[in-house]
Amino acid sequence: MSGGMRMLPVLADLLLAVSSCFAQTFVWRSPSPNPGEAATLLRAVCPGAVQPGGSAPASLPGCKPCPQYTQVGGTSQRMAMRESFGLHTVIYGSFTLPGVREAVASFEGCEPHARGYGGSVLLRKLRGSWARVDYNPGLITSSCQTYQLKTGRDLLLCEEEDHHMAGASQWILVCDFSKEEASRYQTVFDVIDTRGACGHSAVWASIDKVVLRDLNGDGMPDLTLWFSVGQGTFSNVGGSCNSDTVHVPVQKQQLDFLFQQDTDTFYSAPWSKALAESYRVLFSSAQQKAFEAVTPSPAR
Repeated sequence: MSGGMRMLPVLADLLLAVSSCFAQTFVWRSPSPNPGEAATLLRAVCPGAVQPGGSAPASLPGCKPCPQYTQVGGTSQRMAMRESFGLHTVIYGSFTLPGVREAVASFEGCEPHARGYGGSVLLRKLRGSWARVDYNPGLITSSCQTYQLKTGRDLLLCEEEDHHMAGASQWILVCDFSKEEASRYQTVFDVIDTRGACGHSAVWASIDKVVLRDLNGDGMPDLTLWFSVGQGTFSNVGGSCNSDTVHVPVQKQQLDFLFQQDTDTFYSAPWSKALAESYRVLFSSAQQKAFEAVTPSPAR
């Protein structure tokens, strides 16, 4: 799985999520299906195991028990078969071939933290009915939009996040379903928040806005990203590095990424390259220090 799909595999199964401390406002939101639409898609996702949504706000339509192709649905995880695979959002396009009617459905459940607590199913309309084509564990497509190529095929641009005791990560991802899984995902840019490590210093950043516009006149939209970032050195206040008593200056930054048509990827614009690289180095160093702060020292 590529850098864009990393779910912190070394520590993910050992660390507790702290999402309540690092809730982000997403720049995009994939549409939610209506009940009839959900039922039609679910018949292809989990035949014979469709679970209608209930009246409670958190009661999602989905599959119960977990489908066999999910990790919890596998034979080694039978004890967790009562867990459900809840359908959140669906986004339509032609993701593998031009002119093909396809859908990417985002699900929650049936996967561990290392796989993002869920995944996305790629479906295709065949002779009037939906059929499951592929399953992508760890790919959460509830905050995405389509990006149409000149060929008529679509990419997915998504915002993803992950939470752990060392902090939180947030990134913009390009997903190309026409490629093999090993090269399917490209991270455009990612930011981190290391306050969860509760060390003496932290770096925190959040993506504020993303706009698509043609910056170089080639007829394809490029990507402009705005993010906020702060750095602070302080002692642990009241048992939490996120104390409201901690105030530091926050900078607003802008980066531009140009779309490269021969590879269907985004790369840093020449005028943004140095700034983007400096923040990649800063975030990588801060993340390493945060992991060291929360990782127990080996017993001697």
